[in-house]
Amino acid sequence: MKLSITVLVMLFAVMPVPATAEVTPGQARDLFDQMCAGCHGFRGDGGEGHRGGFSPHVGTLADKEYMAQVPDEYIYLIIAKGGAFMGKIATMPAWEKRLSEDQMQALVKHIRTFTQ
Repeated sequence: MKLSITVLVMLFAVMPVPATAEVTPGQARDLFDQMCAGCHGFRGDGGEGHRGGFSPHVGTLADKEYMAQVPDEYIYLIIAKGGAFMGKIATMPAWEKRLSEDQMQALVKHIRTFTQ
């Protein structure tokens, strides 16, 4: 019996992990509202949803001209690595250990909706 448990544990250890489910636009919005709106506001403009007080005032994610110049990869890296890593505000946390790649990619897509 002990051998069969060991074999099962070893099998699960070498089995590939299934890909995570794709994040829906609604889930991305909810994630942004929960994790990002405190500083960026619900619409990325620093307005409604911004908690003020301790939260830093950050540049808008809803500026069409600026955001048109920023590639998706750059936004992704800021989300993943944090503001200080990318030469931005140091209070922007790195989310790469807390969010999946799919979640961070979905956040990039959601951020792009602020300029539409």
